[in-house]
Amino acid sequence: MNSRRRLLFLWIGFTVLMVVAGEAAGRMIGVEFLGMIVMFAFISLLALSVYFYSDRILLRWYHAEGVKNDVYPSLHEIIAKLSKKMELPIPRVYVVDSPMPNTFTLGRNTEHSSIVVTDGLMELLDHGEIEAVLAHELAHIKEGGTPVAGEVGILAGFLTALASVAFWASIFTGFGQEDDPAPNLIRFFVTALVAPPAATIIQVVMSRSREYMADEKSASIHGKGDELASALQRIDNKLKTEDSYSFGVNPSHAHLFIVNPFHGNEFRLMDISLPTYYSLFCTHPQTGERVRRLKKTERDDEPMRSSGEYEIRGLIKPFFFSSIAYISVLFAIIVIDTFSMKDFVFARALIISVVYLGILLLLFAFMSLTFRSKLKTV
Repeated sequence: MNSRRRLLFLWIGFTVLMVVAGEAAGRMIGVEFLGMIVMFAFISLLALSVYFYSDRILLRWYHAEGVKNDVYPSLHEIIAKLSKKMELPIPRVYVVDSPMPNTFTLGRNTEHSSIVVTDGLMELLDHGEIEAVLAHELAHIKEGGTPVAGEVGILAGFLTALASVAFWASIFTGFGQEDDPAPNLIRFFVTALVAPPAATIIQVVMSRSREYMADEKSASIHGKGDELASALQRIDNKLKTEDSYSFGVNPSHAHLFIVNPFHGNEFRLMDISLPTYYSLFCTHPQTGERVRRLKKTERDDEPMRSSGEYEIRGLIKPFFFSSIAYISVLFAIIVIDTFSMKDFVFARALIISVVYLGILLLLFAFMSLTFRSKLKTV
């Protein structure tokens, strides 16, 4: 099943869930069908907005600036040459003022596509390496996976952005400064709640083989797989010397970039080692494996094949802390319900707990199956 179909099934499931919830809410306030109609209209509007405007949203998210031919003439020249070679319309070019060396593509089709590069990428790589990297990005446009990558990035990205919203809200409401424990604990708590479902959306939709295919296409079009291998290794080495959080990248957008900008599975807060949740969002093969395959292709002139060797590490600890966070939410629900009823009713609390934990178990079972299936494929 391709990425577009997987995303479609997710949309259908999400729509059914929200329509049922809307109908239940409507019945609670005594207005039948109104909640269902309102929710269906909202989901339809959301789907259309994501399809037509996901690229614009992401460009604004990262403050990407469109550049003309006279600003970066060599960059435009490379893209024009490669586009002609790959029989593609020339995409729009955007530059992000960031020290992070990386690049990604956006657009709902080949006629409305964009390539985004960072200043850090152009400063780090030489001309040949930049050409190889851009050939890789154009391969994504040619393959047709760019629209789905942008759409799923928006859907999951809004979920993970809630952690930053909670962080800054806690600061502005007097819980402390940026380096104080309280705001960071609040951010971690919200991350523990939203990261697993957001990452599951990414893992369900995005294929692990897409980077290998784009690498292979770049090597065949550009003709120099060693230069793409060199570029990937240099980008990865540079990213590992910097703090991932300092780049300001949403974890749900990691799949967009040519190299995963995140590294490190843990951080310390109040002398406690906590998971970063970055590993849940990883859809890239290991850079070393990509480099090895490119060098083999360059040497033997053979197509690259999936090996199934890539693994996501560090899943147990994030899921453990997420379980604690979800149980805390259950406790809060029972407390709020008790105060609203002005009395603790054991039977009512038991029903709430059974329903909540049942839904939670189903969610974790689905997430577990998703990640296990990804561990078996590249």
